[in-house]
Amino acid sequence: MNHMPAEWLFRLSAAILLSAVPCAAEPRAAIELGPAAIVPLFDRKTVREPDTTIQTSDAVITRIADRVRDRHAREPGGYDHFLSWYWEERTVTIELVDRVLKGGAGVVINITSLAPLNKPDFRCFFRGINTPAEYHHNVATREVAPLRYSTTITFNNLTGRPLAVGDRMEFEFSPFLVAPRVGRKNYYGTAMLYVVGRGIVPWHGVGERLQPEPLPESAWLGGRTTLPYQYSKEPTERFKQMAGNMAPASAQKFMLGRRLHHTDFGTGAHSDQPNPTFSAQSDKLGPRFVARSCIACHVNNGRALAPQIGSPMYQTVVKVAADADGTPHPKLGTALQPQATTERPEAIATISDYQTTRGTFADGTPYTLRKPRYSFQGVVPKHFSVRLTPQLVGLGLLESISESTIIAGADPSDTNNDGISGRIRAVTDPETNQLRLGRFGYKAGQARVRHQIAAAFNSDMGVLSKLYSRPDGEPESGPVEIEAAQLDQLNRYLSTLGISARRNLDNPQVRRGEQLFAATGCAKCHTPQMTTGGFHPLAELRNQSIQPYTDLLLHDMGAGLADNLGEGSATGAEWRTSPLWSIGLTRGVSGGEAYLHDGRARSLSEAILWHGGEGNAARDAFRKLSHDDRESLIAFLQSL
Repeated sequence: MNHMPAEWLFRLSAAILLSAVPCAAEPRAAIELGPAAIVPLFDRKTVREPDTTIQTSDAVITRIADRVRDRHAREPGGYDHFLSWYWEERTVTIELVDRVLKGGAGVVINITSLAPLNKPDFRCFFRGINTPAEYHHNVATREVAPLRYSTTITFNNLTGRPLAVGDRMEFEFSPFLVAPRVGRKNYYGTAMLYVVGRGIVPWHGVGERLQPEPLPESAWLGGRTTLPYQYSKEPTERFKQMAGNMAPASAQKFMLGRRLHHTDFGTGAHSDQPNPTFSAQSDKLGPRFVARSCIACHVNNGRALAPQIGSPMYQTVVKVAADADGTPHPKLGTALQPQATTERPEAIATISDYQTTRGTFADGTPYTLRKPRYSFQGVVPKHFSVRLTPQLVGLGLLESISESTIIAGADPSDTNNDGISGRIRAVTDPETNQLRLGRFGYKAGQARVRHQIAAAFNSDMGVLSKLYSRPDGEPESGPVEIEAAQLDQLNRYLSTLGISARRNLDNPQVRRGEQLFAATGCAKCHTPQMTTGGFHPLAELRNQSIQPYTDLLLHDMGAGLADNLGEGSATGAEWRTSPLWSIGLTRGVSGGEAYLHDGRARSLSEAILWHGGEGNAARDAFRKLSHDDRESLIAFLQSL
């Protein structure tokens, strides 16, 4: 029997799935590609940054990056936020050379900084008796070369013996700058838990003093990018953190990307004060736009809340078209831009009121659903789709999932007769013109994080890049305003945001809810477990076992959630399955709750009840649950 190579099997499966995709509404470039197979984003030829963990004959070496902190991990209000000038001189690389696993003695700690340090402090083995920042071992590291500092740990202060495999060593490095160009001198670092012979792992605090313990891997929603539990009581900062396994190559680009993310492209002002104006990025806004900065829409990197009735929609993308197939509107282009720099806005959309629907659960408990109705000032589009900004964490991990993994979950013809017929969307790569698998946006309209960023710059802020150089609705290209290097910085920032760990693992109600999540059919689309591929350029994202709770496929969600505007091959009723990781932190990050593409759902329960089409069976199963079981399922979602 002849065996087809894996690559040809992938191409065949992609071609079969593409034959089920209605391509008539896709861009002409995609049509011209015809039945050609989707081209993977990454493969063995992709240039990859070095792994963060390597094995040698006598050691296991872990290399990570860190940033400065205001206070310590267990001190309220002083840890997760970012201080002024965070993008200058304020990241370090930490190398742990662990010889214990290979039969040697001790762990050598090497730190490399961007600027000279003054007797930088290394602390390990948390004690926490007198203060929440107290460690058993506290030493000034030695300067062994310019900008390089070192110390060696051979003894476990907690057990009173030499280090052994499996020992848990919480550590913290404090960069004390000698003469910073700007800003303060002394900072603290991230509290990390290193397990000898195993590496750095997400942790949680146990007991009154919050002694560090590794989190079970069932809590690692983002694999090793997963963050430890937060004890600083800064809920709005949770989606702004570096990945738990941040690579040395990423740290400084992350900071520069964060600065861009928080910059007003009209004035150059930074949203966090006091921080200086980024004058190189001023006067780039518009002339027509939705918002002045990335962070203006993506507040705290979380979900946007629906505006009040009658208020302009400045945190919302309103897709528009001349017809249901998505033909650009002759006056508005592809998206409504309600603000302008030097002229009148195209149009302004507002929520005029809500249409309410009443229903009851099977046990007689009543509920109310609401659907927004809109009005427009100025040009009134007949075909439109309203979309609130989603949370931003986990994007790089979703990009790293292989196309074959996603395609394996598709069933466009519902061959197994389970009522679920998720399908892929093929999109055209704006850089290479190749056919790619769409995975970002409510309709899976972009293949890469970088493409999503460039498209948002164009339609949301009127800022042009080489990828999208023509202003929305205009026939001619304009000058490039955001360079490739800056797109790379923003891409790095958004791709390496850490995922919060799952909570309440041992809570009986949560455990019951997890069983019900599967039993009601929710997991058929919100796929709990995936593994990222091994070829992504960024080391943090490769080969991670993750729990995103999405299949990244398009599903027909029924008339209740449908709008009258298609996008490419996606109909008005089709939506990409939204990831559920970190959904339980929405209230703390966003300051309230708003779910689904237009924010109509005020609770997770309402979001489930809006499911139709392929979600009918799961919705009806939820409606039939007892009150206690419904509460259990919601408690499970809130633990994510």
